[in-house]
Amino acid sequence: MKLLKKIWDAILDILFPPLCLNCRKYLGESEKPSLLCDSCSNSIVINRSVLKISDPDFTLAAAGDYRNEALKNLIHYFKYQGFLSAAGVLGKIIISHLEKSGLAHEFNEDWLVIPMPLHRSRLRQRGFNQSEKLAEIISRRFNLRLEKNLLQRRKNTLPQITFKTDRERLENIKDAFSINKKWGEKIRGRNVIMVDDVFTSGATVSEAVKILRRAGARKIIALVAARA
Repeated sequence: MKLLKKIWDAILDILFPPLCLNCRKYLGESEKPSLLCDSCSNSIVINRSVLKISDPDFTLAAAGDYRNEALKNLIHYFKYQGFLSAAGVLGKIIISHLEKSGLAHEFNEDWLVIPMPLHRSRLRQRGFNQSEKLAEIISRRFNLRLEKNLLQRRKNTLPQITFKTDRERLENIKDAFSINKKWGEKIRGRNVIMVDDVFTSGATVSEAVKILRRAGARKIIALVAARA
């Protein structure tokens, strides 16, 4: 069976040679797992620091810069083109950031991992929640409890990128989230790692943090693959 798979993979490489998701260069054998050529992969600078917001118990942890074309394309192909294998690559980038920034040393049984939820109509359309895929990787790596359904999206908002002003973004995301009453007590007194793909204006994250705070969350880390 393994031999047949190797033969099939070789045939696919001949018919559809793998290309770097950023520069479209043909990938060598050692480059295939990262979906990027070595040059594009090495262009991604992983942040060694985090950003403390005005709230001392809220931390923004962004693994990289969304202006980096290689990282931006990884996220785009993952989120919009269904390249689910990119989740593993992005997960490694996020894990590297957590380790280099020192945040990983804080994790213990008091921490929960919660993905940024999608509205059910958006989930049906896309077929998967990209934040959930990343959250699964983080929870496995650090042996933390994953709560997929604790934070819910009850309002089908428009994409934040369609709005020009902060006021419009805040109004769009207002009252978009709620805590699942069935498991709401799980969050009281716990620390939370809220996982998303990209941090843009911060309106979405701020609204979600507000709801988590009301539910009794203590420390909150907004963990993203990139900051725009």
